[in-house]
Amino acid sequence: MPPPRPLYRALRALTRALVRLFFREVAVEGLRHVPEARGGLLVAWHPNGIVDPALILSEFPRRLVFGARDGLLRWPVLGPLMRALGTVPIYRPQDAAAGDDEATRRAANAASLDALAAEVAAGSFAALFPEGVSHDLPHVADVRSGAARLWGRASALARDAGAGAPALIPVGLHYEDKDRFRSRVLVVFHPSLEVDAA
Repeated sequence: MPPPRPLYRALRALTRALVRLFFREVAVEGLRHVPEARGGLLVAWHPNGIVDPALILSEFPRRLVFGARDGLLRWPVLGPLMRALGTVPIYRPQDAAAGDDEATRRAANAASLDALAAEVAAGSFAALFPEGVSHDLPHVADVRSGAARLWGRASALARDAGAGAPALIPVGLHYEDKDRFRSRVLVVFHPSLEVDAA
C-alpha cells in the first residue's frame, strides 16, 4: 500500500487543525484495534453532519477513503476538497434525478461500491455511515445495506487476491455538546467484528 499523497496529508493536517480548534479536547481510544497489514471498513453512526467524517479523518492513522452521496461532491469548495481526499461518489437509487431510470441509477450505485471495495481490498480503509443521513434521533435511524454490500464485495476481492478479509471496525463518536464551540469529543475505534466472509 503506497503512502498517502502529499495533498492528502496536507488536507488531513488542515482538517485536524480545524477539529482541534473547534473542540477543546479530542480524546481517542482503541487505535490498537486498527490493523497495520490489511484494509478495512469503518462504520459509524452519524450525529453531527460534516463534522463526523472530519473527526474520523483527523484521528485515523491509516489512509482513509470516504464514500459520500454524489450530490455533496458538487458543492462549491467542499466538493473539490472531498475529491482531493479521494472520496468516491455514492450514487444512491433513492437520489435519482428526474429522467434517470432506476436501472441506470442502480448500476451507478454498484459501480461506486465496487470502486470503494477495490480500495479496501488493496489495503485502504473506507469510512461509511450506514444510516445514510445525519440526525438527532435518540436511536439508530434506518440502516442502509451499502456498508454490508461493500464489506462483502471487498472480502471477495481480497480473497481472490489471496489476502485476508478486511477489518470491520465500529466507530463511536461521543459529543459532549455537538453544537457548542470548545466542547469535548471522544472517538472510539472498537475491536473489529468477526464476520463470516463466506
